[in-house]
Order: sequence, then structure tokens, then C-alpha cells
Amino acid sequence: MQCINCGQENSRDAQVCANCHQSLTSVQAQTPPPLTPVNIAKEAQNVPHRAPSDADTADTLLAAFVGEKYDSYYRDKWFEDGEPHLLLDKKDMQRPKFNLAGVLLGISWLSYRKMYKIAFFVMLGTSLLDTVLMYVLGEQTYNAISNSLFLGVGIVITGLFGNYFYLNHSIQHTKKIMASNRDLNIAREKLAQAGGTSWLGAIGFTILLVIMSVLISYFLGPEWYWAGL
Repeated sequence: MQCINCGQENSRDAQVCANCHQSLTSVQAQTPPPLTPVNIAKEAQNVPHRAPSDADTADTLLAAFVGEKYDSYYRDKWFEDGEPHLLLDKKDMQRPKFNLAGVLLGISWLSYRKMYKIAFFVMLGTSLLDTVLMYVLGEQTYNAISNSLFLGVGIVITGLFGNYFYLNHSIQHTKKIMASNRDLNIAREKLAQAGGTSWLGAIGFTILLVIMSVLISYFLGPEWYWAGL
């Protein structure tokens, strides 16, 4: 052992320096033990593991629910430069969430993303509004603008607020599954099953909604509407 006072090399068990009689006890206490596999393993056990933050957890769970489009599209649309979260606030509603697929496919896109309840209410509201306009505008005016008006309402609802609808839908399902499954891995598996996309849902549910819209027009619409078809 080397003396820190004069530099003299001493035996490992020496208590004082053989040259200057400086105490070596304090030096021995400060000298770290040699690195061995055992010491390295002990140090690794003493390093605290960082618990995942709320943002990390939200990011992981939402990615599992949405699927492959989460990282490439929805994450940036939903949170922009902020951190992922599982809370909805007024800023989310006030900030437009334009979605091109919502514009082009309307309720079919909602159904494709398994937002069946939202698709139902969008179609119901649009159909009822369309029926009211039949009476308000009259036969000639309505027939002139009916198609563009019906499509325009769908574009505004599913296109402008499509991403907000999907964010709300994803957060609600994530929180519901997390409430009954505290294990993150199990929650991810259940979210992957509940979320994602469905072409069968897109086609089948869209057909049902179109039938519903036709029945609303048939039973609630004016006589001239069906007489002119």
C-alpha cells in the first residue's frame, strides 16, 4: 500500500508507513475494493431502476391500441410537441384534428377504426338534419343542393374532428382496460385486441348505417322526396 504522505510502498497489512510513520488506516478505508464479477453484480443490484413515467405509460398503451399508425401519424397529431397523456382537456377539442381519411371515407373510416358508437351518432345526426332540411328548403331547393349538403356535413364532422374523436375513443378504452388490468403487459395485449382496425367492421357497419339513414328518410321525410325517386 502506498503512503499518501511520502509515497513509500508498504505491505498490505501495515497500519503505519515504514518511512514517515503516517497512519495508513484512513487510506485503506478510502481505497475502493478491486473490481471483480461479484462486486460488479452487487453494484448493479444497488442501482435504482427508473419507474416508467406517466408519459411513457400512456405512449406504450396508446401505441398498443392504435397499432402501426400511432408512431407515424397519430402521436404527432394528438400531442404535437407535448408528452402523451391519458387526459382530455379543452385544448384538445379547440384544436382542429383534421383527418384526410375522415374526409374521404366518412363513417366508413370511423367504422374501420372501430368507432362504431361515434359512427352511429354521426350518421343519425346527419340523417335527421337532412330530413329537417327537406321540409325547410322545399322540394326544388333541396334537390338542387341535397347531395353537396349531405356530403359537406359529413366532411366537417368526420374530417375536421376525426382525430379528436379517435383520441377520445382511444383514451376511454385505454383507461377502461387499465382500471381492471394493472399489469402493463396484460393491458397491452387487451388493448391490441380491442383496438386496431377492421375492414369487416368498416364494410358491415357502414351498410347498416346507410340502411338506417334510408329508413329515417322513408318514415320521416316528405312524400315528394320518395315520389321523385
